[in-house]
Amino acid sequence: MQKINIAFQLSTICIKTNNILSSKSVLKSTTYTKKYRQIKASIQEIGIIEPLIVTLTTDKKQYILLDGHIRFEILKELEFTEVPCIISSDNENYTYNKRINRLATIQEHFMIRRAIDQGVDKERLASALNIEIKAIRAKINLLNGICPEAIELLKDRELSPNVFSLLRKMKSIRQIECAELMISMNNLTVPYAKALLMTTPQNMLIEVMKPSKKNNGSFEAIKKMEVDTANIHLQIKSLEPSYAQDTLNLVLGIGYLKKMLANNNVQQYLEKNNNDIYSQFQSIIKLASNDF
Repeated sequence: MQKINIAFQLSTICIKTNNILSSKSVLKSTTYTKKYRQIKASIQEIGIIEPLIVTLTTDKKQYILLDGHIRFEILKELEFTEVPCIISSDNENYTYNKRINRLATIQEHFMIRRAIDQGVDKERLASALNIEIKAIRAKINLLNGICPEAIELLKDRELSPNVFSLLRKMKSIRQIECAELMISMNNLTVPYAKALLMTTPQNMLIEVMKPSKKNNGSFEAIKKMEVDTANIHLQIKSLEPSYAQDTLNLVLGIGYLKKMLANNNVQQYLEKNNNDIYSQFQSIIKLASNDF
């Protein structure tokens, strides 16, 4: 059996910052971003959570940084002399952060709730994430009033917390319906959620909304758009079970037409006696060649 070498060491080691060489530079504009400030605040509050990824240089005297360039710049700014690292035997950095799935909104909520349940105070969390304390409270209460089925549908999605504040104004069955519509249309934005709320029947709302005469025209337009979208969604769902078989039948049928028209006798007969049919067959084959 062939021996497979692991791509990195299983434990971290501390390496002096002056022995680490960056493989790319961090733009000056990056230091002014919200993400940069959040990472810096997190390091100041609770230290390094994710070690840097490095690999040895050919002379084995220094290390090349593969992953964690922003963290490395922050550590140097904070005057760290040593940093925790994992040594990789593979100098290809595409195997690290480019393969990471970013944290979904609901998963972030669960992590914050878990931290609170384990005794971490809200002020420390706000400081670590570089956000205001009211934002922490909003994240903690994110799913209040949201039914479990809607949570399950949206649990792996990145979307604005404001979407949940709109959904909780609806009853559970409407929440599920709206979540399915947003996912099927790949539109998880706040404006679309507002449109769905505005077109929700009064008996599907937690509190009855007072109609506005000023926005009556736009309301009717949005209502029609939402109904049309819902109909398209239902039509797509009805076509899904037979789509694969229909596509296979189409491919087989086109293959048969090509083979039939490749026969000179058949081609000459159709051209002479059924030229309209022959032209249609040619058009089908031409269109299929563009689509497939």
